[in-house]
Amino acid sequence: MTEPQLTPADRAYLLVNGFRAAQVVRAAVGLRVFEHVDGGATTAPLLAQAAGVEEDRLRRLLRALIAFGLIVESDDGRIANTAVGEQFVEDRRSIVRAQALMLMPDSYPSWAHFEDVLRTGRTGHSLAYGETRWQSLDRDPASAIAFNQVMVAQSERTTAMVAASIDFTGARVVVDVGGGNGALTAGVLLAHPHLQGVIADLPAGLSGAAAYLDDKGLAGRYRLVEADFFKSVPAGDVYLLKHILHDWDDDRSAAILQSCRRSIAAGGRIVLVERPLPSRPGSSQKDVTLAMLDLQMMVELGGKERTLDEYEALLAGAGFSFRRVVPGEVYSLIEATA
Repeated sequence: MTEPQLTPADRAYLLVNGFRAAQVVRAAVGLRVFEHVDGGATTAPLLAQAAGVEEDRLRRLLRALIAFGLIVESDDGRIANTAVGEQFVEDRRSIVRAQALMLMPDSYPSWAHFEDVLRTGRTGHSLAYGETRWQSLDRDPASAIAFNQVMVAQSERTTAMVAASIDFTGARVVVDVGGGNGALTAGVLLAHPHLQGVIADLPAGLSGAAAYLDDKGLAGRYRLVEADFFKSVPAGDVYLLKHILHDWDDDRSAAILQSCRRSIAAGGRIVLVERPLPSRPGSSQKDVTLAMLDLQMMVELGGKERTLDEYEALLAGAGFSFRRVVPGEVYSLIEATA
């Protein structure tokens, strides 16, 4: 039997109450409900014991998780994760679990100031915390770990596409600008044994990079360089910028591209790994995702998502010639030459 279509009132209710649903999911992730169910805690008493929560309160949480379609309960009281709930089990390589751990503690207060962001142009993060998002990450190691986990999950979804879609023939050094722990670099180096990699980032971003890359068997094939990419980046033949420009406004994005242009080898290429906005807004799930991502950038960082035309204009202004775009399931590759 098919589910009845949502009425306009139902859709309006979901929009207004989304903040409560997000907190329900975050609590379930924090209590490791989905892992406990996956591990055999398949009744409410067993699950309450495993999660360390009083049974009546746990049952009330379960009622909401069932209503959201994250778990199911059979007639005999046995509990199982649904396909959606499975997305929140650790080690399933799903980005949503890492996002739940990052967004609720960090972005939730920022979004309380959303109307002020629209009115003033200030970021919600600065209004909520009195400092930039980057300053918060530098000050709070736990928050930085959660942030980096999301970045790693995003990069690992992209590495195969980047490694297979870019022609690295003739290149020797690939520079991952703002590359964090090196997940993207690792995928490229493993697929192209002739390449050397350079990861350029701030010290907080590079934390854990050596251990990650060495664990992939890449010791001796990479360098970690502390760099402020607004001022300078290391020399190389191919520059990779995954989800970097969307963090910044046009002026700051132009400065990053200009740094790359000054250091890139003659005839070198730059590849932006981004999620371009469609030229016309729509109402598909992809449109929803991109619209919310764009607003997240405005609220947290003062950045923005862009259309392909806008990325081409930024590249041209920094001295790059647009070459092609490679569409992907999630990300697209925007390639240009110096």
